[in-house]
Amino acid sequence: METGKVTGKKPNVILITSDHHRWDYMGCAGAPGVKTPNLDLLAARGTLITRTYCNAPLCVPSRIAITSGRYPMNTGCFTNRHPIHPHTPTFLHALRGNGYHTAMIGKLHHHVHVWDGDFIAHEADIHQLGFEHVHETSGKMGSGSIGCECQYTRFLREQGLLEAYRSWTGRFRQGNATMLPNEAWPWDQKYTQDAYIARKASEFLLQVSPDKPFYLHLGFVGPHDPYDAPQSYRNLYDNEDSDAMLELIPAAPLAGVQHMEYDKLLAYKACITEVDSQIGRVLDTLKASGLQDDTVILYTSDHGDNAGDHGMWGKINLYEGSVHVPFIAAGPGIGQGVVSDAIVELIDIGQTVCNFTGCESHHYDQGKSMMPLLLGTTQQHRKDAFCEMGSDKMLYDGRYKLMYGDLTRDTRTELQAAPYHGPAFGRPVNLPPDRISLYDLLEDPYEQHNLADDPVYHEILAEMKEKLLIRLLCNMQAVPDDSGSVL
Repeated sequence: METGKVTGKKPNVILITSDHHRWDYMGCAGAPGVKTPNLDLLAARGTLITRTYCNAPLCVPSRIAITSGRYPMNTGCFTNRHPIHPHTPTFLHALRGNGYHTAMIGKLHHHVHVWDGDFIAHEADIHQLGFEHVHETSGKMGSGSIGCECQYTRFLREQGLLEAYRSWTGRFRQGNATMLPNEAWPWDQKYTQDAYIARKASEFLLQVSPDKPFYLHLGFVGPHDPYDAPQSYRNLYDNEDSDAMLELIPAAPLAGVQHMEYDKLLAYKACITEVDSQIGRVLDTLKASGLQDDTVILYTSDHGDNAGDHGMWGKINLYEGSVHVPFIAAGPGIGQGVVSDAIVELIDIGQTVCNFTGCESHHYDQGKSMMPLLLGTTQQHRKDAFCEMGSDKMLYDGRYKLMYGDLTRDTRTELQAAPYHGPAFGRPVNLPPDRISLYDLLEDPYEQHNLADDPVYHEILAEMKEKLLIRLLCNMQAVPDDSGSVL
């Protein structure tokens, strides 16, 4: 195993996040039909961790878990209507105390995407979380039909495109058949939000002071739906065989699959390739600036996308497509060309960044540093992975996966917030789960056979319930003096 160059300087750190990128849709993850040359190159000069899990299969609670280092049960952030308290302790405060310049560019999504929300004004809250430089965008739908004001909408207004963009995304939002969720971007591709974010990140890297280390959270908005990648990225998949492509979704009910499923899958892959391309632009700028050898780069996504698994698209469930995410790390001291099957959670990112930069995160941070794993001094990390969505919980122990509750079949409507009755906006958090599922991911990686009612697995089910109970007890924090707590 080779390791990256160690210079003795405090390393810069770039955390790159995408939105909706499932773990197996990268060339380096064994999916040659998904074109990700830049992520593949990053993995080749770094470490790919194949068993990484988000802590909540939805944007806001997952992202807040990363920033706060705390499980949703402790932050109280379970849905996209539970924003982070601006006084919540974060690992960013430790970085600033250690002499780091902290910045975020792109989608952070710690705020509620309400109609006509003002993300420019919200930047004051982001500063309080520990970011000095803030250039926030609100995502595809937030910038579009929802009508949020952000840095990207200002840019579109200057280009004379904002109203047309909002009208275009509005047709998708309303389910209007004239705009499918996989319709190609209709304008010059340099105007997409991810292209804009990459330009702003490159500008930051070109002007950042060489005398002070920096931490940059770079948040891309793709491949989140609508799957709207420009046609040039779709053209890269023109020669794909539709039957072969549909084999990428083995958990879908393939009998009678409509051609639209093929179109959506192509469009989703094209969106991944667009994000990969924009990441490549930023990494090229980093290298040209002479900063690459002194920079730790982390790549992941807030959650996955079912992408047809079980006949579903999107997230907000506890299946692998929704909760299992990519993770790549490269930089000084990190093993090169390494593929690790250690179990990792996204909540571990803050402690990892602090470990690399020589400081300690806040007292309430529940993450576990991945630095020993990435430096090759250990092969193990966690015994199991925990994920939750309201009162529904998931535990994966390296072979068996317990889903205590099944969000895809949930019929509970109590306490859901009007006018939206979907789980992203009002999932009840104090009602018992309505189903229990058990899967053997070694024998059944795409969760086709629920073993919970099989008497042969009675003891294993009991063991998994006990493991989940232990994790719940270990995860809970009683900190009433913490302004970021709901207790």
